[in-house]
Amino acid sequence: MLNGAILCIAWIVGLLSTAHSNGWMGLLGLGLGLIGMRVLSLRTPWPLLYPWRRGPRVAFWLLALAIALLASLYFFLRIPTPGSRDISRIVPEVSRSPVTITGTIKTMPRLTRSQTVQFQLQALKLQAKPTQKTVRGLLYVSLPPKQGKDLHPGQRVEVSGYLYKPRRSATPQGFDFEDYLTRSGIFAGLRGKTVTVKQSGGTWGGWAVRQRIVRSHARFLGPEKGALVSAMVLGHRRVNLPFDLRNRFVKVGLAHALAASGFHVSIILAGLLKATDHLSPPTQFLSGLIGLIVFIFLSGFEPSVFRAVLMGMAGLAAVATNQKLNPVGVLLLVAVGLLVIQPQWIWDLGFQLSFLATLGLIVTVPPLTQRLDWLPPAIASLFAVPIAAMLWTLPLQLYQFGIAPIYCLLANIFTTPLLILLTAGGFCSGIIAVVWPWAGGLLAWLLAIPTQGLIWLVTQISELPGASLTLGTLSIWQLVLLYGLLVSAWLLPIGKQRLPLLMTLAVGIIILPIWHHQVHRFQITIFDRATPPMMVIQQPGSTLVLNSGDRNTASQTLVPFLQRQGIDQVDLALATDLRPRWREGWPELLQQLSVKKLIPISLTDNTALQEWILKSQAQPEQLRSLQIGEQLIQNQTQISVLRHQPTLLQFTINQQKWLMVAGRYQGLLPWLQTTQVLSPQVLWWSTKVDLEVINQLQPQALILTSRHIDAESLSQLERRIPQVYWTPRDGAVQWNRDRGFESTFPLSENPASPL
Repeated sequence: MLNGAILCIAWIVGLLSTAHSNGWMGLLGLGLGLIGMRVLSLRTPWPLLYPWRRGPRVAFWLLALAIALLASLYFFLRIPTPGSRDISRIVPEVSRSPVTITGTIKTMPRLTRSQTVQFQLQALKLQAKPTQKTVRGLLYVSLPPKQGKDLHPGQRVEVSGYLYKPRRSATPQGFDFEDYLTRSGIFAGLRGKTVTVKQSGGTWGGWAVRQRIVRSHARFLGPEKGALVSAMVLGHRRVNLPFDLRNRFVKVGLAHALAASGFHVSIILAGLLKATDHLSPPTQFLSGLIGLIVFIFLSGFEPSVFRAVLMGMAGLAAVATNQKLNPVGVLLLVAVGLLVIQPQWIWDLGFQLSFLATLGLIVTVPPLTQRLDWLPPAIASLFAVPIAAMLWTLPLQLYQFGIAPIYCLLANIFTTPLLILLTAGGFCSGIIAVVWPWAGGLLAWLLAIPTQGLIWLVTQISELPGASLTLGTLSIWQLVLLYGLLVSAWLLPIGKQRLPLLMTLAVGIIILPIWHHQVHRFQITIFDRATPPMMVIQQPGSTLVLNSGDRNTASQTLVPFLQRQGIDQVDLALATDLRPRWREGWPELLQQLSVKKLIPISLTDNTALQEWILKSQAQPEQLRSLQIGEQLIQNQTQISVLRHQPTLLQFTINQQKWLMVAGRYQGLLPWLQTTQVLSPQVLWWSTKVDLEVINQLQPQALILTSRHIDAESLSQLERRIPQVYWTPRDGAVQWNRDRGFESTFPLSENPASPL
């Protein structure tokens, strides 16, 4: 059994090594180190090496190393690549021209946070004046909500819009959209404007069954409660659940309740086995198997669903044959089997969290329940299950997002009875709704009070002070050490005297590096936006934010970036553009973070901005326009306004001069000839490029966020200025007091920072 587990782990470790291009060298080092431990244990009498003497032989460790290296090679061989006729190969030819794509809808359209409808389209034909080509490949299509209405899989459609190639996140540690689509075999996107249905396609299938259930639930429960009950059965990916409600569940640590996973499988199996406990084991197995097949058909074929259903089938087999099952071995076999089918799932966050949560339930719930033996068994289990799942998933959550739900345990304890009732009731009503929608909806109506109670509970917990703790993301070595502690706690007997030591070590591994980073950090991040220009200055003891962008940029780019940096409070926020679209980002920021001061730097009337702020119940200083020559001081940063149109801001950061030029450009050369402006070390240019003015300012480093600059002008600037960054090419640009300048996409070698 041990040898089999080691081989399974070797396969998983081999896939994980693909995180780095030279990961195979790490595998060799690890494998040779383990072999060396085995050889050394045979030649020395050290007590610490005694377990290695009884462990696997050198030949077995060589086999494990070979399997790990094979897994790494297999991963790269299975990376999806575009075919010779894939539509992505045509993108460079037509990226700036309108095109019409004919194809078949493959996935159910769903509403995104950006308030667009997205779906996958199997492309068949491309029309772009004056050419027409037969193409192949999947497209990621986004449409305005009205255009995406009444679309469904199987339809033959013509979508008109603009093709583009997905790009990696230009924000440090941001969501990698390109990698996300590549894992699905998608290499191009289409920003659709209009859609025309050419063939209606089939009217039956998995999508139709799911829509039948969703409509049945919504008919009697209303849109919000109906969507929540449907999500309990189908998963939130299959239901247009309101994003504010979904955010509340995530904030209190109940995201698993909205994702079809092992939690739902366990409830369904427990109900079926209880209902058939008077029948023979084969009949119980058959009923459970049918229930699992129905569940996977309804919720879709996703990694977490596959894992949960396969584990459930193994458990059913054990019940039917009256055999004792090794759950850890089954979990490893299931994981390896899925990763053989699709090795890209190793980097699917849902798969990772699902695997870790299940492992935690298997290995940690029993000892926790024993330590809680002073409680009634049902109550002890109610505490042990969420604690175990939280312990094994929290390090990964901190590594990915930098946020810890403080009331996760409280939320799980109080909501578990309601979640069980709604999952079981939603599953039953959904099955009935497939045959008779009215009857299924009527049964779902009985869940109205529990559903409202769950929403109320989640809302109340999410509004408690400090509902989530923003710590900042962990480094990879912190992640490895934390899971090393968890594994040691699982494999080695832990007495009461060792438990406080392990807990202290875990807290120290998390807190000390974060505390050191917060106290000593001095970093400037300039995002790849031209309008409005966005910057975050992190310095010891304070944070400054310049502009928030529109609503989507604030919620999907700025807030996640700040949270990953461990920032839950902005000391000074500056707004240089008060046009309606750019005002909407501030309420989104204020809903997630505390802002001490918000000061607009604009000649525009700020009444509308003030109204937006009041809606968010924020309490910044009185809003006023900053006068020319007036100076703001925030810790080690000084800001002064040199001009309003275009906006010229001068920053003195760490005793270095930065100059920002943004807004509607009206020419600066005459003004510069009559005004004394010192040459800045760093010039940040975010408007129409003026080579003459840039050359006169003579910066040591130039950061261009303007989208429009010709290759010749850019080449001239790169010849004259030591450092030139163009964010559409290089992504976001960061300056760090220790490392100097760095860009998200380091496409070219740059000399050392002049700062």
